[in-house]
Amino acid sequence: MEETVRLRKSKATDMKTEYQDQENSVETPEIERAEQSTPERPAIRQVIAIMSGKGGVGKSAVTMLLASALRRKGFEVGILDADITGPSVPRGLGVDGPIFFGGTGPIPAASSGGIKVMSMNLLLPDEDEAVIWRGPLISGAVQQFYEETEWGELDYLLLDLPPGTADVPLTVMQSIPLNGILLVTSPQELAGMIVGKARKMAAALEAPVLGLVENMSYAPCPHCGGRVEPFGESNSEQTAAAMDIPLLARLPLDPEISKLADAGRLEEYRSPDAETLIEALLERIESIKEVAVPADGTAKVEGGNMKIAIVMEGNDVSPHFGHCEKVMLVTLENGEVSAREVVGAPEHDCGALPRLFSERQVEYVIAGGLGGGAMANLNRAGVKVLAGVRGTAEDALGQFLAGTLVSGDAVCGGGQGTCGHGHGE
Repeated sequence: MEETVRLRKSKATDMKTEYQDQENSVETPEIERAEQSTPERPAIRQVIAIMSGKGGVGKSAVTMLLASALRRKGFEVGILDADITGPSVPRGLGVDGPIFFGGTGPIPAASSGGIKVMSMNLLLPDEDEAVIWRGPLISGAVQQFYEETEWGELDYLLLDLPPGTADVPLTVMQSIPLNGILLVTSPQELAGMIVGKARKMAAALEAPVLGLVENMSYAPCPHCGGRVEPFGESNSEQTAAAMDIPLLARLPLDPEISKLADAGRLEEYRSPDAETLIEALLERIESIKEVAVPADGTAKVEGGNMKIAIVMEGNDVSPHFGHCEKVMLVTLENGEVSAREVVGAPEHDCGALPRLFSERQVEYVIAGGLGGGAMANLNRAGVKVLAGVRGTAEDALGQFLAGTLVSGDAVCGGGQGTCGHGHGE
């Protein structure tokens, strides 16, 4: 029998073992749940972060308008409100708490139009209650929202990031597999300069940027229907060119957006510019083919350009990551093998191979068993892992290309791990 779970408040010291750097006076939601079977995690086909680097440019409004337009096209859409201390998505979409919990985590609330929403405000007893947390706790909450929320089948998950280039954007870019980042700016030159910082952060962390949206670009004249530029002439084309990314759309400063958001009815807003943004974004996503990883643990190559690595012992996939003899590095272009190289394995420590893969810009690693330290280093480097693979390296490569390679649970650590391969580290 399915069970719903009520939220209650407790001191944040209950979470101290997980997050050490927090104030003892902070209150945080705690959940009670009965033991249930764990369902398989379904696919999230595209994960897109909406980022500005600067507050006040209407990033959350752009996120909600984007989600609404995608939903009208028939896509399954979710929003992860990663602005933990200043969440606004629930109010704009008319979504209320409390959140209930299923077998693996929170069940997102849904808007009237079917947009799934996970936000800190849905966990608080009052929406105006302050969340007074330090950076590590906030970043951990965002990662938990992504990993533990029961999203169901989604075509698009939009991450509404807080302003700046600190803890949360860093956590998202390093630990969540993004298909792209959408940058939001406004016409002021200062806003363009600061969003440039976000662009440079994405470049430094090798996170793909889909393009730029200029919000509040103009205001429609209520008398003649013409365009008025209240913040001065738009610099969006020059800003986008300077950052070497496409300008996808210019959105209006429309009082109707504020009225509908305050009433929780932003999904009702219609604008030709919003539709232009959707078409440009979908076209841009189509041009940047990536790997999709469904819940069954398989990896499907969808016409992508990427590099993968297979750790080997002899001609087989190595049963233990840290003691492999060599590594096959494979370059894919348009979903087909264009080059391959076999290199000797570096010294055996949990950071050597992840460093090699990061330097070679490897996106996927195919392995047998691997230790927790290596797994953590790979995750920090943004490398996805297909572990528990057996058989020859050539067979594994063929299955990866066919989308039939299935990963399993093969994380080992010190002595005898679940990979069944003993070692003396």
